[in-house]
Amino acid sequence: MTTTTTRRRPRMLAAVALVTAAALALSACAGSSDDGDGGSGSGEPVAGGILRSGVVDPGAELDPLTVASPGGTMVVDTVAERLVRVDADHQATPALATAWSVSDDNLTWTVDIRQGVTFNDGTPLTPADVVATYDRILAPDSTSPAQGSFAGILTSVEADGDAVDFTLAKPFSDFPFLLATNNTQILPADYEPGTWQDSFVGTGPFTVKSYQAGQGITFVKNPTYWNAEEIYLDGITTNFYKDQQARVLALQSGEIDGLYGEPVAANLTSALDASQYTVDSTAPSGFYAFTLRVDHAPFTDVKVRQAIAWALDRKAIIASVYGDEGEVGNDTIYGPAFTTRPSGLDQREASADEVEKLLGDQKISFTITTSSTDESQALLIQQQLKKYPNFEVTVDSQSGDQYFSEGDSSPWLTADATLTYWASRPSPSQFYDFIYRTDAIWNASHYSSPEADRLSDEYDATVDPDRRQTIVDELGAIQHDDVPVIVTSYGNTRRYLSKKLHLPVSPDVVDYTGAWLDQ
Repeated sequence: MTTTTTRRRPRMLAAVALVTAAALALSACAGSSDDGDGGSGSGEPVAGGILRSGVVDPGAELDPLTVASPGGTMVVDTVAERLVRVDADHQATPALATAWSVSDDNLTWTVDIRQGVTFNDGTPLTPADVVATYDRILAPDSTSPAQGSFAGILTSVEADGDAVDFTLAKPFSDFPFLLATNNTQILPADYEPGTWQDSFVGTGPFTVKSYQAGQGITFVKNPTYWNAEEIYLDGITTNFYKDQQARVLALQSGEIDGLYGEPVAANLTSALDASQYTVDSTAPSGFYAFTLRVDHAPFTDVKVRQAIAWALDRKAIIASVYGDEGEVGNDTIYGPAFTTRPSGLDQREASADEVEKLLGDQKISFTITTSSTDESQALLIQQQLKKYPNFEVTVDSQSGDQYFSEGDSSPWLTADATLTYWASRPSPSQFYDFIYRTDAIWNASHYSSPEADRLSDEYDATVDPDRRQTIVDELGAIQHDDVPVIVTSYGNTRRYLSKKLHLPVSPDVVDYTGAWLDQ
């Protein structure tokens, strides 16, 4: 059974604007918990209790293959599982896969499938289910956001006894991380896309007791779950809310037990009394990409791009957007979630001297095109650039459907300057392949660097940490100097948990393994 991938463009909004805490990586924790797992006290886990959670309404259709919203992803991950998880130390760890190995030529990854696992309808999990799941993701007519994660990398998926062989087009040493990608939850071989709400099938720790579109969903513990002894909760009730502000109000009123799994803007949580909750902070690998088309004037001039990068007050952006919790960016894709990051780069900060040195009295006019979701961030950049006599900047805010529309004229890929949030990815190579690689499907800057492409390929094929560091140093320098994309900051996301809730931090999904409630 062989599936050939193509560089077909999946649904834009789903693939790029998916802001999901399922891919968060632990950066720092600052809360009142004594045991470090979220919640108060340091006692042993207690079995029982119903956790009350809330998400922004994921919409009418829930399907693991295509779900795009953070809330929808939380719902799906409560019932269905992926092959691999990413732990708080940003390491790939087993889930439905138990182990993996790579061939001598680094082109075939053999993944052992966990034995004795059953779907919640009683049928056993087999390698054929894994193969069929990836066939659906990679099919030429697939609408799964996950398709883009494997484009140009994965060429075939075949059952091999109790294992599955993933054959690659090129060496990719971080491949296990791709198996933790969103929309890769394993479903039965005979699953029909679009029918998940008829069965809510999965191998996960909970099953669906009731579901009401637009209102909420109720889960009960799956007694046949392969790791049931580490699931302490009896169930979960998840309410659907119209927006993040409604979630915050629900926490304040005691209607739900925590804000987690979906990032909430700092201005919405600023009114919360942090002393009433366990609060911790996580840093995602995702970021806002301020992208400049290098093939359109005025951005054909690298000095213009560099001047804009030097004009921005990155600390002020963190303060305004993230409530002072985050790290300044330096115009590379390597955020604090990644263990290997560029060294030796001059950190950019707001500098009128640098702007004048690069532009003199040159006048630069352009429009930042963005989605309405990210309008406030674009307006902040506009305000900062207006402080300099060199820049005249307007903002074009569009609906998400318009900004991420399908086709060759999609604004987020064709406008001269765009602002787009890129969701967290388990491997920096995914960011590179999407954003910078020559002719990449989502290369909104229309940038090309054969040397950077070569270095990225070498990074993918390399496992030696010292060589990887050297490559990242070189790649970071290219991104920093050529600056087709400005990355001003990496903002932290806070979790607010009631004192009775103990919820371990899990960077790739909301994982209820080990979660418990004080009784």
